[in-house]
Amino acid sequence: MKRLLQILGLLIVLLLATLVILPIVFKDEIVDRTKLEINKNLNATVEFDDISLSLFRSFPNFSLGISKFTIDGIEEFKDTRLADIGEFNVELNLMSVIFGDQFEIESIALNDASIHVVVLEDGKANYDITKPAETPVEEETPVNEDAEPGSFKLALKHYEIQNFNLDYTDKQGKVSAIITDLDHEGNGDFTQDIVNLKTKTSIEGITVESEGVRYLSKVKTESVFDVEFNQPEFKITFGENELSLNDLKLEFTGFVALPDDDVTMDVSFLAPNNSFKSVLSLIPAIFYKDFESIKTNGQFDLKGKVAGVFNGEKEVYPSFDVLFNIDKASFQYPDLPASVAGIKVNTHIYNESNQLDATVVDLSSAQAEIAGSKLKASMLLKTPISDPNISAQVNTNFDLENLAKAIPMEGYDYSGNINAQLNIAALMSDIDKEDYDKVKAEGSVNLNALSLAGDSVPVMVTIPSATALFSPQYVDLQQLSMNIGKSDIAAKGKIDNMLAYVLKDEVLKAQFEVNSKLMDLNDLTASMASEETATPEPESTQTEESAPSSSSDTAAISAVRIPENIDFELMSNINRVLFSDLVIDNLKGTIFLKEGEARMDKVSMNTLGGELSLNGGYNSKPDRPEVDMDMAIKDFGFKESFDAFEIIRELVPIMGKTDGDYSTSFTLASVLNEDMSPDLNSVLAAGNLFTKGISTSPNSLQKLSNILKNPDYATLDIGKVDLKFKIENGKLEVEPFDVKAGNVSAKVYGSQSLDQTMDYTMDMKIPASGLQTSGLLKSIGNSSGKIDLGVKIGGTPSNPKISTSLGDILKNVVDDIKQQVQDKVEEVTQDAKDKVNEEAKKLVEQASAKGDQLIAEAEKQAQSIKDAAKQQADKLR
Repeated sequence: MKRLLQILGLLIVLLLATLVILPIVFKDEIVDRTKLEINKNLNATVEFDDISLSLFRSFPNFSLGISKFTIDGIEEFKDTRLADIGEFNVELNLMSVIFGDQFEIESIALNDASIHVVVLEDGKANYDITKPAETPVEEETPVNEDAEPGSFKLALKHYEIQNFNLDYTDKQGKVSAIITDLDHEGNGDFTQDIVNLKTKTSIEGITVESEGVRYLSKVKTESVFDVEFNQPEFKITFGENELSLNDLKLEFTGFVALPDDDVTMDVSFLAPNNSFKSVLSLIPAIFYKDFESIKTNGQFDLKGKVAGVFNGEKEVYPSFDVLFNIDKASFQYPDLPASVAGIKVNTHIYNESNQLDATVVDLSSAQAEIAGSKLKASMLLKTPISDPNISAQVNTNFDLENLAKAIPMEGYDYSGNINAQLNIAALMSDIDKEDYDKVKAEGSVNLNALSLAGDSVPVMVTIPSATALFSPQYVDLQQLSMNIGKSDIAAKGKIDNMLAYVLKDEVLKAQFEVNSKLMDLNDLTASMASEETATPEPESTQTEESAPSSSSDTAAISAVRIPENIDFELMSNINRVLFSDLVIDNLKGTIFLKEGEARMDKVSMNTLGGELSLNGGYNSKPDRPEVDMDMAIKDFGFKESFDAFEIIRELVPIMGKTDGDYSTSFTLASVLNEDMSPDLNSVLAAGNLFTKGISTSPNSLQKLSNILKNPDYATLDIGKVDLKFKIENGKLEVEPFDVKAGNVSAKVYGSQSLDQTMDYTMDMKIPASGLQTSGLLKSIGNSSGKIDLGVKIGGTPSNPKISTSLGDILKNVVDDIKQQVQDKVEEVTQDAKDKVNEEAKKLVEQASAKGDQLIAEAEKQAQSIKDAAKQQADKLR
């Protein structure tokens, strides 16, 4: 017996040692193999630091842990981290694996998790990362009716989530949500068919926005739910529970069941504490301004019910009935002189069918008095999907100064008066058919002496006056005068399709005439930059460690996005525009804003000492905006252009050392960076450059003059030029054009790349007298010969590299002089020959006269003359 116990003890020790040693020995292989298998099956990149396997940490449970687990997107999501999980732990009952018929998971814990979900405009989502499985051809297998059902079950008793953060952006649905610091835990025995599940949740902040409207802003949330979870029927029945949204508490009763694709529900809710102060807590501007010290009166009533079946694919919805009423309510801050009183709201939202089009929104009354300024409104909306039927009234005569008397507005200073009287009753179908006699839309809005200033407003905004009249056909903006900082705007025009825009999100159409004496864009861009650098609300849970980011994320000025549901025509006449160091005068033309694009038609302006005409567009719809322009420039200064435009400083730095004017016409297409600067790699441009006469002295020519020992070649003088150029693939290419350096003409051509590397050629024909590079050349400097000189200009504008055919100049000069001598010899020899032939001819003629006896003497004398000529030629050689 003793021997048996010793053997058993040894086996237990060996078993324990194996459990300890094996995870350590094979740990690296397990980690690498796990990463490999995960990444093989995902369209994403998965990384984690460590996998921990332990039996002793939670004996007799087996513990599995993964730390610093990340999932990074690929392709269009390569700069977005889907998940960043600090730690994931699972505790598994080891005995249940060895001896039981089910795996008992004692607990699952998720700590420090940040999830960033993105859905693009085309519906593609970054969480859809699983690769499609290959579907094998399945062989039919006979059914064994006597076989017992599978006995494997997965049991769970406890789970918890600590510090969970979610950033959800749906660009297709125009919905975004942010959840910060969510803690949640649940306890229940999932081995039972009916689980009594107890949960507790706290969320530091929830922000929800849809189509630019923020419905919740950093709402603190807590909940305690005790539910009965029927696993076979997948039905949740609410027991005692409570949900808190800031100071508003709600209770739920009923059930939700998901047996199949349908969601069946019968849920009722109400607010047990009907203090009006609870409603105020959902208003961010009030909740974060000494909320506890606010004095309130009044009650509210909130209750509702949702019952029926929900199936999104079949467009089936449950019926619902919600009542929200406030009566005789008021609130006042203790340190402010006035209150918001007479608050009354009666709202009934209901739908008695299973179709959303049967929804009725009845806001029968909404009114309040803010420090003596009254506001009253009502609205009734029916058939919102098929044919919105709306009637609404708004009446107010409001002094903005009273707002600050009742509600603290730190950093803001308001003043002015808003007088609005509106009455609308219309069917959308009547508006679509332009049956305006059936549409009631009348009223006016008048603004007088409005101003907005303060510490939080970079520039003061004032509206001395504005008047808009409403009719069934359009809104007539009769006049608007506005000042933004130093800028002034005067506008008038008409807005069409207002109701369709509000109710059905159709395109808003408008025509405006915009006039201004001064438009100081430096004020506006400074305003935008200050807003960017101010402390913003936390709009993302991503950190530098959790998600890659591009440099454009920190740009002071971001890309301008034009709404896609507007169709505006702006006829502009602006006397002066200031932007950076650029001064623009007499800006005129028409700008069309439509479907996210801005198109310019016959836009002209005076700047940089000349004139500029524009036709083209700016497309803000892509993630990186695009421009395409036809531009015509007349009499711009080279140096002024160099100072004003970054693309010129990047690609044509020679302009900084060029005197004179130029004119050009060209086409330009480019993708823009987030800060609105052109992406030089994407620039496509082509056109002509015209000059009347310029002078330039770049570093490259100064180096050339040093090589040739002649300062005359340090400056280029260019007369009338018609230069053709193009920019493509980050490279500026110019076709050959003529220039003059000193008294020498040259032809220049070549290219310059995005990194400013130059590859230009200058073909010159220079006189030998212009060279002072050697004693020999100096000694023959009076020669009238010319030498072909090819100059290669490389390097960069700031550090040019010059290479020439100077090594062949000496040989070229010698060869040129030899050729001159040979030409002279041949000239002299030919003259001698001609002279001899003439003398010989005379002698022959004389010999003929005197007789044959003189011929011999003449021939002898002729030979003597030829010999003398030969000697003279030899001497010359």
